[in-house]
Amino acid sequence: MSVKDIFAERFTLLRTVHHQTYRDLGNVLNLNANTVTEWAVSRRNFPNPDKLVLIANLYAVSVDWLLGRTNILYNEEIMASIEDSMILNFLASVYEIPVEYSNASIRGKHYSLAIRANIITLTFTSQYSAVVQVLGKDFFKKDNFESEIKSNSLKIRNAFIDKLVNQGNLVEKMLVRETTKPVFDVEFEFRHPVKK
Repeated sequence: MSVKDIFAERFTLLRTVHHQTYRDLGNVLNLNANTVTEWAVSRRNFPNPDKLVLIANLYAVSVDWLLGRTNILYNEEIMASIEDSMILNFLASVYEIPVEYSNASIRGKHYSLAIRANIITLTFTSQYSAVVQVLGKDFFKKDNFESEIKSNSLKIRNAFIDKLVNQGNLVEKMLVRETTKPVFDVEFEFRHPVKK
């Protein structure tokens, strides 16, 4: 099986387990849905390195897993880096983060990698949707989009809260450990594929 084929299978698995359309992913990746479809269906194109890293970060998986170099879905070091550099900042604007999650040295004892991956994906997609709601779909094409994000931070925060509430407060439920099983169980689906 080629690297493109492996990527296409794993990318499709991530998309379907998370109930996302090609359009949803195209929006998050700043691409049109046709490009994303080509990666997964026709396998004519392949994401560039920046998009590969973005996909890996979005789903909290390693690029090596996406490309079939390993069958280990999650990597503690990569996941902690995503959480500490981005996710905690997003979530701290909305929630009081439990010390068990905010403290990287004990996080793994209290949260499974699958739960943490769910928190990351839901946070990224909710935050992105909030920015799009406030600034418009093509916000990233503007030269001053970073200053627009800063000047609209309160509106974005409120939209972010709405997005989190609309998805059933799943992130909050996982943070406070009310929900202890991943809602989107990519690992299970990867280990137990449905026979076609």
